[in-house]
Amino acid sequence: MRYPGNQSRLLYPQNKAMHMKVIALFALATASFLLSGCDTGRAQMGPKEANVLGIAKIEKEAYTPTGPNTFAVSTDELYSRRNFSGDKVTLLWGLITLRDY
Repeated sequence: MRYPGNQSRLLYPQNKAMHMKVIALFALATASFLLSGCDTGRAQMGPKEANVLGIAKIEKEAYTPTGPNTFAVSTDELYSRRNFSGDKVTLLWGLITLRDY
């Protein structure tokens, strides 16, 4: 069978079953791309935190108390400030906690 131009055999398969497999694979890849659930930043109830392998964990507006097993440092101990954000940064799997409240 002669293929027009430089077209590959993938676009012109020998049998109908192979053609259906190629179409199904393409449809599955397209659906997974379109329905992947990427957040556009409009989520209201989503978590307000970021975690980097436990080494650094950043929680936005987390006015929660720290536990007794951490070295807690508050930003008002480091410098004077009036507008606190309420963010909490936990370093080294909870060993050090930096609080901005």
